[in-house]
Amino acid sequence: MNRLFFYFIFISCFWSWAQSEIIHSIKIEGLKKSQKSYIKKLILAKENHVLDSNTIKKDLIRLIREPAVSHAYYSVITQNDQNQLIFHIEENKTLIPALDLWTTIDSELAYHVGLNEYNFLGKGYLVGAFYRKNVFDGYGLILGNPNFGGTRFGNYFIFQKRNTFEPINIGSESFFYNYKFTSVDLNFDYKPDILKIYSLGVGLLSEEYNSESLVTNAILPNFFSTTKFLLKTKYDFNKVEQFYYFLFGVRNQLSSNWVWGKNFGAEHFFYALENETSFFKRIMKKGNWATRMRVGFSKNFSTPFPAFVVDNNLNTRGVGNKFRRGSAVGVLNSEYRHTLFERRWFVIQGNGFIDLATLIPAGGKPNELFEAKNQYAFGVIGLRFIHKFIHSAIFHIDYGVSLNQIQSRGIVFGIGQFF
Repeated sequence: MNRLFFYFIFISCFWSWAQSEIIHSIKIEGLKKSQKSYIKKLILAKENHVLDSNTIKKDLIRLIREPAVSHAYYSVITQNDQNQLIFHIEENKTLIPALDLWTTIDSELAYHVGLNEYNFLGKGYLVGAFYRKNVFDGYGLILGNPNFGGTRFGNYFIFQKRNTFEPINIGSESFFYNYKFTSVDLNFDYKPDILKIYSLGVGLLSEEYNSESLVTNAILPNFFSTTKFLLKTKYDFNKVEQFYYFLFGVRNQLSSNWVWGKNFGAEHFFYALENETSFFKRIMKKGNWATRMRVGFSKNFSTPFPAFVVDNNLNTRGVGNKFRRGSAVGVLNSEYRHTLFERRWFVIQGNGFIDLATLIPAGGKPNELFEAKNQYAFGVIGLRFIHKFIHSAIFHIDYGVSLNQIQSRGIVFGIGQFF
């Protein structure tokens, strides 16, 4: 009994002592471009507050998710009964080019080039621009402050003007449109904690379709233009952690789009809902398993431009550019990434993957999701060339071969992991 009483007193005293550990000062080391005011804004641990390892762990996760930070860790130094909390920061270079290459429907080269600065003025601001050549010219601009007034809020402004050559497939016939798209979007984020982000966006867009086909179709207009109002919502639950280029954890993103404005078929209201779940697991020292499942559905009516596409650069490597369209889609991407070579800042990864997609054609019935003609399966191998200290500096090459249509195959290039 006396021994139990002694243990109880000892544990109580130890707990009381541990709870009384106070942070007397905070120091940030390793900054080159980033300003201390920007980094301190992301840290919830404060001077003259209790030294809480759980709070510090959340601070590290928040810091590592920033494009400006490659890696972060902490230490505590005690001198003369004063505790100094030190955050050690390894910075990323954040002036990043964007590049995507593919072939158009008439076998011409199409490309997307851009330049994004994710740490403008050393304060974590986002400034980016792009130019896209897909038969016609397109361009865009993005401005953002992901940590507006602290860690809880973010805002973004996006302007884009695109002009593309769009195919419409009706039966065995193909029709082509010169498609012009202009939009202005404002987006706002609310981040109550490290796991959740709520987003709201509003936008105004205009569309113009001009037929480029010599042969006409009774249900397709030669010319169509419209102006639309867009409302977007998104819920992002993010429990993914990162160690340089390795990811581990789970993330779920639920998004919706609500559009008011005239469509091809005289419809004046449209919606689309999409859910994406990603799972990452680190396997021993060099492996990373990654899986993504996307499910989307929209208002189902007959239109040549439904919401979802099966596409090389979005979901199915090797299938082609905007290969098929539908009002509902299901996609599963899974791959194993393995480090083949690593020296200081440079890494080469190999990966084996499989991409599965199925969709419902616009105006179709739900059971068409399971018909073989609407199902696509691609796989094989790819390479990743990675710079560990440049944000998203991952050049990917994937070679996809159809698993159910042997004649279909293709190569996909781009910057960043495919997912």
